[in-house]
Amino acid sequence: MSDVSINEASTIGAPFRVGSALSKTFSVLGGSPGSFLLLALIPLTPLLAIKIFASIGPAPARAGALGGLAGILTFVLGIVAQAMTLYAAYQRMAGKPVNIVQSLSAGLGRCLPVIGVALLSALGIGLASLFFLIPGAMVYCALYVAVPACVIEKAAVFDSINRSSDLTKGYRWQIFGLILLVSVVSLIVLILFGWFGGITLWGGLLYFAWQVVTTAFGAVLAAVVYHDLRVAKEGIDVDSLALIFD
Repeated sequence: MSDVSINEASTIGAPFRVGSALSKTFSVLGGSPGSFLLLALIPLTPLLAIKIFASIGPAPARAGALGGLAGILTFVLGIVAQAMTLYAAYQRMAGKPVNIVQSLSAGLGRCLPVIGVALLSALGIGLASLFFLIPGAMVYCALYVAVPACVIEKAAVFDSINRSSDLTKGYRWQIFGLILLVSVVSLIVLILFGWFGGITLWGGLLYFAWQVVTTAFGAVLAAVVYHDLRVAKEGIDVDSLALIFD
């Protein structure tokens, strides 16, 4: 990403805009795509092993156990991958090169609190969704940057949730629209994969590859939204970003 785009996006008090967040996400990803995909891939590799093993045709009992294990690992490892990747995205936005080792270390170092944030967020979203879909969606939007706050600010679990609620206040409908747009595109791609790959090893590999891509994209998007909300509400600039990594 060019320095110009960083500086423009970091103008003090610049309002949060969906189009700007998407454009910046693609710009950050495009600056070092291999690094972001690698950071998303490393934690998710056990899922690939499970998919390959399941495709061999285990007994029904083992298939059920594998499905349960895959579900748990998808949640836990997906969160860890997000933590690692969004840290790298924040490095990129600070004008620094992506450091794979530092990003892995930062993600692993915040592993437990990040999982705690994710579990509490999932619980809150689930409870809100019991009443109606919209309350659940609004809680999701309110907590959208809780993981970035936990990783970047090294905030505790409840502090991360409160921080996200404060940052997203007044912008939740914009965040909702952003998430909806990305989700629809992802769903269309998954449907296409289902048509071409089916329930085969090839289809499973396609799905896993897309999972890596969406994990990387989602993490960078969350980092960008977190950054842009801080710009809008607190007026942080590039120099302030760089201090985080000093």
